[in-house]
Amino acid sequence: MPILTEDHGHVRVITIDRAAARNAINRETRDGLEKAFTAFSDDDDAWIAILTGAGDKAFSAGADLKEMDPAARADPNYVAPPFGFITRDYHTDKPLIAAINGVALGGGLELALACDIRLAADHAMLGLTEARWSLLPGGGGTQRLARGMPRAVAIEMLVTAEPITAGRAYEVGLVNHVTTSADLMPRALDLAKTIASNGPLAVRAAKRALDEGEGLPLADALMLEQRLSKALFSTEDAIEGPRAFAEKRTPQFTAR
Repeated sequence: MPILTEDHGHVRVITIDRAAARNAINRETRDGLEKAFTAFSDDDDAWIAILTGAGDKAFSAGADLKEMDPAARADPNYVAPPFGFITRDYHTDKPLIAAINGVALGGGLELALACDIRLAADHAMLGLTEARWSLLPGGGGTQRLARGMPRAVAIEMLVTAEPITAGRAYEVGLVNHVTTSADLMPRALDLAKTIASNGPLAVRAAKRALDEGEGLPLADALMLEQRLSKALFSTEDAIEGPRAFAEKRTPQFTAR
């Protein structure tokens, strides 16, 4: 199978396992990602996911161009399936972390952009290269790129189709952290475990508040925040947290 999963407590690592093909996404891999992320969403014991690629050369080089059907794409009614599944028509309140272990090009970068937090190895290159082949990023690249970095940098990446280094990606806010290749997964796991030590329902509410409040007028966004906060107060974890603080012990959260 081109997708591997491994659990570390409440953290699930999802690995694209096509290193020989630079972890390019073919139909089987796309179906595997759908299965893996659907299972993650449905698993009450899985609180955070890390997406990465096998080996140290590529996170994902994007779509496997050998599988593209020009005749199908010429059909005016053709609608491409969601690239890598998580780039469209998928949402979870659970945090997603991308551990970018090498090149993230085209759809590969779009997969990373669909995650909430991005870490990159210092040798990684990131780019939306579709314009080279007279294609448009169709997995959210044109929309998500400028929401996490200056528009001028985003448009330059899109129209030049030139990748940028991990260091440059960090400078413009595209990635949160840059590490050595050897430190990438340990750092990603440490970050995920730090998040998992917090109340999982509070973490999900915070992500939801950001996602749903982003396009709202401030007054409406503040009302959303209050609704989410009120709902959280009635949970078992919201009772356990203050109680553990008062008793000077580590809280035992259950996502209930």
